[in-house]
Amino acid sequence: MAVVEAKMELNNEFKRHLERGRFFTKNDRVVVAVSTGVDSMVLLALLQELPANIRPQIIVAHVNHRLRKQSEEEERFIRDYCNAHQLKLFVYHWSLADHPQTGIEESARKMRYRFFAQVMKEEQATILLTAHHQNDLAETMLMKLTRGGQLHQLIGIEEKRPFASGVLERPLLSFPKHRLREYAINNHLKWYEDLTNNELTVSRNRFRHQVIPLLEKENSNFLASLSSYHEQIELAVELENQFAQEQLAKLSNKDGHLDIKELSQLSLAKERLVLVRWLEKTGVLGLKRGFIEQLLADINNRHLPQFERQVTPDLVLFKNYSELFIKNVNQSLQKTQTSINSVVKLGRWYSIENDYQIAIAKDRAFFNQEEYCQEMWLAPEQFPLTIRRWRERDRLPLKDGGHQKVSRVLIDQKVPLSRRNQQLVIVDAQDNVVWVVGRKWGWFTRPRDYTTRWQQLFIGRHDLKRRKE
Repeated sequence: MAVVEAKMELNNEFKRHLERGRFFTKNDRVVVAVSTGVDSMVLLALLQELPANIRPQIIVAHVNHRLRKQSEEEERFIRDYCNAHQLKLFVYHWSLADHPQTGIEESARKMRYRFFAQVMKEEQATILLTAHHQNDLAETMLMKLTRGGQLHQLIGIEEKRPFASGVLERPLLSFPKHRLREYAINNHLKWYEDLTNNELTVSRNRFRHQVIPLLEKENSNFLASLSSYHEQIELAVELENQFAQEQLAKLSNKDGHLDIKELSQLSLAKERLVLVRWLEKTGVLGLKRGFIEQLLADINNRHLPQFERQVTPDLVLFKNYSELFIKNVNQSLQKTQTSINSVVKLGRWYSIENDYQIAIAKDRAFFNQEEYCQEMWLAPEQFPLTIRRWRERDRLPLKDGGHQKVSRVLIDQKVPLSRRNQQLVIVDAQDNVVWVVGRKWGWFTRPRDYTTRWQQLFIGRHDLKRRKE
C-alpha cells in the first residue's frame, strides 16, 4: 500500500508541476532524451503515466556513445522498451573514429544536442525534454560559484530555454535525485548505471559525492534551499536585464555609442552592469572582473579624456571624450590601405576612408564650383608629393619659422583615438608635412619671385557623404 501511495504521490506532484509550469499540451510532439540511466527512465515513465488529456506525443532519442562495454546492451534495452510501449525511437551511433583524444565529455555533449535538434526537425517537434534534476542544479550552481563569474551564471541550469527550432525543458529540475531513485525502485523500473559517474577525477563527481553530502549534513534541506536561491537569482537577473536594456536605450545613440556623462550618473554597481551588457551586445564576452574594474576607473577618470583598449583580437574599445564605442580595427585599416604610401599624381582623386576624396591639380578649373579648394605654392625640389599615414616624429612647418607636432594638431582638434591611427598627411620630397589631410596646412616661406620659380597647385576635396545624400 505504501509503495502505491509513493508512486501516486510523485505522479501527482509531477502532474501539478507540469500544469503550473505550462510545459506542454497533449497536442505537442516532444523529444525525450533517454540515456537509460535512472533519471531519464523515470522521466519517460512519468510522462507515460500522465492522463491522456495532458500527455504529449512522445518521441524517444537515444545516443549510443560506444564509450563503455554495456553501450550495446543499453541500446538493445531501450529498443525493446520502446517496442513494448509502442514509442517511436531514434538512435544515433557515435563512431569511434569521431571520438576526440581530449575533451571527450564536451564533444559528446555537443554531439548529443546536434542529434536531438535533428530529431526535432525531422519529427516537427517543438520541445526537447531532458531529465536534469535538483541535484544536477545544485552541482552546477556550486561549481559556478566556486569558479566565480557573473550573477546570471549562478542560475546554473534553466528550467526552460530556447533550443533549435523550439525549446528545451527540464520538468524534473525541482525534484531531488533520491525521490527519482525511490520511484524507480518502487515501480520496478530497469535502468543502467554509468560507473564513470563515480570517478573522483571528474570535478562534477567530487561535488556530487563529497561536497553536497557534507552540506546536507549541515542542512538537510540544502537542495531545496539552493533551488529557492535559483528561482530568486532568475528573477534578479530578469530585473537586471530589464534595467540594463532600458538604460542602454537611453544612453546609446543610433550608432550604438554609449554616453559617458549619463553613464557616470549611475551608481557604480549599475554603471558596471550597463557597461557589461553593452559590451556583450557589441560582441565582447567573458572579460575578467579586474579588467572591467580598470575600464570603469579609466572611464570615470576626467584626466583621461581618451583611451583605447583591445578587448578581442579584432575589436578595440575607444573612449572619445564624451562617448564609448567599439571598432573593428582590422576593417578600419583595410579602408585606408589603398591610399597609404602613394606618390600623389596630379589630377587624380584619392578616397579618405568613406568620408571624402581629395585631389591635387595645377588648374583651379579641375574642381567644381561647390568643391572646397585651397591654393598652394611649392618649390620644384619639393616634388614629388606623397600621401601616407602620419608618424610620431611628423612636424608641421609654421609661419613664424617654428614647427608643430602633428600629434598636437590631432590633440588640439580633439581627434578621437580611433581615427588618429588612420590620419593621413601629404609630405614633400624631403618628408616635410605639407598638409595634415582635412585638418591643417603647413607654411612654406616663399621667395619674392615665387610666382615665376614655384609651382602653383590647388588642393580640393568633395564630401562623399553629402553626395550620397
